[in-house]
Amino acid sequence: MLFNSLEFWIFLPVVWILYFSIPQKLRWIWLLLASYFFYGYWKIEFAGLMLFTSLLDWFCARQVYASSSKTVKLTWMWTAIITDIGLLFLFKYFDFALGNSDLAKSMYHHSSTAWIIELGKYTIPAGISFYTFQSISYVVDVYRGDEIPENNPIKFMLFVSFFPQLVAGPIERFGKLHSQLFAKYSPKLSDLRSGLQLMLYGMFLKVAVADNLAGVVDQYYSDHTKFTQLSTWVATFMFTFQVYYDFYGYSLLAQGSAKLFGVDLMDNFNKPFLAGSVPEFWHRWHISLSTWFRDYIFIPVGGNRSGKWRLALAVLLVFFTSGLWHGANSTMIYFGLSQGLLYLFDRFVVGRRGSESNFWMVFRRLKTVFFFWMTLVFFRSININQSEEVYSVLFSGEGNAVGVQLGSIWEQLASIFKNSSDIGLSHGTVSSVLPGWKHYENLQVPFHVSLFLLVAILLDHFIIMQRIDNWFLQKSTWIRWIVYVFFIVAVLFWGGAVNHPFVYFQF
Repeated sequence: MLFNSLEFWIFLPVVWILYFSIPQKLRWIWLLLASYFFYGYWKIEFAGLMLFTSLLDWFCARQVYASSSKTVKLTWMWTAIITDIGLLFLFKYFDFALGNSDLAKSMYHHSSTAWIIELGKYTIPAGISFYTFQSISYVVDVYRGDEIPENNPIKFMLFVSFFPQLVAGPIERFGKLHSQLFAKYSPKLSDLRSGLQLMLYGMFLKVAVADNLAGVVDQYYSDHTKFTQLSTWVATFMFTFQVYYDFYGYSLLAQGSAKLFGVDLMDNFNKPFLAGSVPEFWHRWHISLSTWFRDYIFIPVGGNRSGKWRLALAVLLVFFTSGLWHGANSTMIYFGLSQGLLYLFDRFVVGRRGSESNFWMVFRRLKTVFFFWMTLVFFRSININQSEEVYSVLFSGEGNAVGVQLGSIWEQLASIFKNSSDIGLSHGTVSSVLPGWKHYENLQVPFHVSLFLLVAILLDHFIIMQRIDNWFLQKSTWIRWIVYVFFIVAVLFWGGAVNHPFVYFQF
């Protein structure tokens, strides 16, 4: 079930009303049933997979806690981790790992193993990477002595499946989320207002901004070879904000939904495009995943210890894993490793040089955003060949150079943003000027798409310098309602594709 679907906006108030209509001691059971319905609404069999993961990790954590032997503790912890990662690998990476190898062909043609190949080609369960990581962190925390395990397996199932953050995070820790799910709570007007404000802003960023940008980006990547160099830059720029506002919008919707039930989820973004370095950027972007990698990979392999080589290896391991976590594709590995190398460049080469200078601060921010913008070409491309072609056009104009040489940049910009079919190449006469040259096109960007993107950037990075619900508290009634109405009208009348999936659902 998608947050931007009609079904969800029927589902949520029904769940909320019934939640506060039943006795306190039964509410968590209703919330668990609602969460499994939410997840199983798409494919019921995937709810069974999540159930298996939950019960396995609950059982393994209990064995870890009950044993006094470090060897036994380690055995049970690794049983949970290996099984969880094994399931994740089977559904998400198995087909990618085998490719067209002889082993894959042999398994496919053998009756006893063909089902494994077919399973690997099956649709990836929504959010499997998120709830798997959340469940693994629980087992590891019990092993470390940071958490006491839950005695009731049914209650632990709710920790794994809580629907607002189930399919795309934030990835919460057991101690923080579990205690809130079972605490006594009465509905408060302030929480209701805060939750709805978060959800309204999240819907604006997702539906009015990200989904509209997705239409432009998809237009480009449907046949990237036919567009001008300038259009390639525009599409690359817009994809950066499509990914950001899609995921940021989801995170706000998750926080707002949880707030209605008295649950506070962590902030997953903190104005990442104001970061002055790649390390700072990853402290501001997808914070729950970044801190997960820090606590369960970077620190355990010794990345926080002295020594530049150990630090460098730990950073590259984290970003390699992060890239692979984002998708079973070589482009995602390139994305992760490129960010890792940029991280090390900022850490060891750039450092804090000139950090007191305003000019240097602006330069560092622009540099950080630009590098992230560029590496997202890997993120969006379907394969390495496509990303190479996009980079070639971006930096050399190869194949599309005529589009820049014969046409005015300003004419092309006007053509793109006025939604015109004219490509700005001397009135479209390139074919008559140079017979045999391909007729390159400009992207079509409706005015409202540019307007909503501009509004989002201004609000997000220059006007609203705190979480949206706290910002609203400081504003007068008439300012709040002007913003409310603008968001609602933008979503209802100029929203993008209906029920467009969230980008991070595929992870």
